[in-house]
Amino acid sequence: MTAAARFREIVFMDDFFRSSANTLQSHPSNRRFLSQAFGLPAKRLDIPCREMFARSDGGELDVAAMMDVLSLPRRPEGWAKASVADLRPLTEAGLLPRFNPDMLVIGWGLPPSLMHSIDFGGASFIDLEIEPIRFASHLAFCARTNDRLIETALAAWRIDEEACWNEAAVLQGYFSRRSSPFLFDRDLSVGLFCGQTAIDLALVRGGEIARPIDVLEDVRELAASVDLLVIKPHPYEPDPRHLMQLAAQIPNAAWTDGNIYALLCAQNLKFICGLSSGTLHEATYFMKPSRRLIAPDRNNRGCLPTACSNWISVGPGIASLEGLARFCANPGELAPRSSRFPDDALDRVFASRWGLDAHSSGLPTLPRLALDRVHEFRTGQAATAWLSFGWHAPEGTGVWTAGERACIVIPLDAATDTTHPLSVDIEGLLFVGTSPRNPLVRAWVNGQRADVQAAGGTTGETDARFKLSIRSDDMEKARVLVIEFDVTDPQRPCDSGLGSDDRRLGFHLQRLAVRPDRAPVREEVPARAHRTPRRRRIGRHTAKAWIAAMACIGVFGAAVLQANTSGAAAPQAAGTSRWIQIKHAAASGTALMLDDVHRLLPHRI
Repeated sequence: MTAAARFREIVFMDDFFRSSANTLQSHPSNRRFLSQAFGLPAKRLDIPCREMFARSDGGELDVAAMMDVLSLPRRPEGWAKASVADLRPLTEAGLLPRFNPDMLVIGWGLPPSLMHSIDFGGASFIDLEIEPIRFASHLAFCARTNDRLIETALAAWRIDEEACWNEAAVLQGYFSRRSSPFLFDRDLSVGLFCGQTAIDLALVRGGEIARPIDVLEDVRELAASVDLLVIKPHPYEPDPRHLMQLAAQIPNAAWTDGNIYALLCAQNLKFICGLSSGTLHEATYFMKPSRRLIAPDRNNRGCLPTACSNWISVGPGIASLEGLARFCANPGELAPRSSRFPDDALDRVFASRWGLDAHSSGLPTLPRLALDRVHEFRTGQAATAWLSFGWHAPEGTGVWTAGERACIVIPLDAATDTTHPLSVDIEGLLFVGTSPRNPLVRAWVNGQRADVQAAGGTTGETDARFKLSIRSDDMEKARVLVIEFDVTDPQRPCDSGLGSDDRRLGFHLQRLAVRPDRAPVREEVPARAHRTPRRRRIGRHTAKAWIAAMACIGVFGAAVLQANTSGAAAPQAAGTSRWIQIKHAAASGTALMLDDVHRLLPHRI
């Protein structure tokens, strides 16, 4: 068979609008993978190949000039609009090549606008991505095309849907032997919101980037049907702020970084929702209801070429000689003899399973809260099971937050007395290196504001405490205590010259106690009552690895711990830091109360 009879050239492309010209990070490795994987059999079939990509990545496409011709801003919002724009002006301006019937374009995550341009020129395309069902034994492709012969050829590698059901059954059995069957507690009804990376073609709707806050009303309605709406951020998205905006408006929100497939196996999980996460499709095979909150342009039939097929789940064998030969064959021509292609080819190429972890222990069994008892968060303590999101591994003295957001979920026993306000004491360390930046930590309990009282340390003490007062009407129907920490500007010890520790540290949680507070509640608070904190210059202390300022954060609502550094940093390579004063501010709609808390005095590590 002479494959060149149908296509005289194969062009490998990706979403070239996603480039530094639009202040976005590109992902050229996906295009290069296609070029190398399909390029080898193409050479054996004597079909010339080339890559076509953005100039900012070393290619020939001038994305900046394209944006100017399209009158779009060179920013992420411009990228989103370009994904559904008419690209014919780019062809007329000589910025985009003229596609023709002799070309086969094999692309990774092609935007609808580019598919239209290829189809308009008469060329054929195969749009490829990794199949969103990623709990199977091996990764697979999902593919779509505007070519009926290629669509027929893809069917030879179609994955039987029954195999997905079988794989889900195996995974259910796996977690049944290693994991708690319930998320947090068997008496809790739970919904799950699946986050995505903030910049994703699957989030572009109507030429605009959808954000979680855009679907707030839908999420509120869903959250009202369960005890907790649990937010699961995407593991590859380091910035949770787009999800924090949503969580701030959901009073029964909590966070988790648990294994996504263990979560899907949880018996008390009532539904899964999200903007357009692939997990919503996976949920079907675990018999969990799902709610897709947006219809992205890339899957909107009205935004795609009329000839574009639906997505087809196919194995990696399409990259074989036989696969490419079938795509390029004229009607009636025979493809080369079939050979076995490695089932684990994509596993080896990507070296990632996006959540499937053969060593995951699943969901922990959480102890219920015991009142009037101090709970430690050091290694081996039962309370560490309450650490649901945003924590490093527990250590001998406690556990550090791992980023901007951390969460603790504590199930309440049915016998817990909630007729009186509850007092929550939290103790720990606030990391302060040699940087002039001021660390800031906020915390919430069950999404509500709190009355805050501070108990300051005295000379010689190494800790400080903040007390949370939780009103009885807030706890009357609560089945769980959710404590969230928001850490502004977490710092790495290595950046301050304090050893080689490159973890991002903010708050070091050590212990927690909850007890009924039967003390009389003061009914009136003077409006905007102020107490000016006393300032005291703190001496210089040398630290071997890193230095932290002891603090205990108790905040209900938007209570704040703020560290203000006094004095210059020491020049020693090992790192020097100062123990600092800490101010705590709690604001409400009618009053602002500034608490002069405590002084943290010399303490050598």
